[in-house]
Amino acid sequence: MKSVEAKPQQYRSLAFFADSMHGGLARKLRIFGMDTAYSSSITDDLILRECRDQRRILLTSDKDLFKRSLNKRIGSVLLQDHSDKENMVKIFGECNIRYLPYDPASARCPTCNLELEKKERREINDELRNLIPPKSYLVYSIFYLCHRCRKIYWEGSHKAALVSLAESVNHELCRIS
Repeated sequence: MKSVEAKPQQYRSLAFFADSMHGGLARKLRIFGMDTAYSSSITDDLILRECRDQRRILLTSDKDLFKRSLNKRIGSVLLQDHSDKENMVKIFGECNIRYLPYDPASARCPTCNLELEKKERREINDELRNLIPPKSYLVYSIFYLCHRCRKIYWEGSHKAALVSLAESVNHELCRIS
């Protein structure tokens, strides 16, 4: 059952709200640059209100919450698959997103969802440098700063897995469209 618009979407134009069962998925969507709200301790009523007020698409495995969202005319995707990849394919398929690029410069903070600021090594001050392991500071020249969390990210060993995930999702999206 589809509960989102059928017209092709630019994935950055969409905003999601992942329910408490999908924290890992929320983090991945944020890494891929998607505005994805998440809270592990929020009531269903508040989730629905925030989805409505902020025009977010609800991502849930809770069939009752999904039905309530439909009754309130809130865009939502009922997730039934167990892997984040399968869930991402389902979300993008239902939202008519045809392609998922991996672009670290457009990533959001995986912890708080704020857009990250790209920083070159030479722009890193002593305070921020203390947040980066010395070896990573020497190996990488580009970093991404979250001004809210005061966390710094870089393209480490997980990059290959993220690129592979994007390629796999895109392969599935091509297959189903």
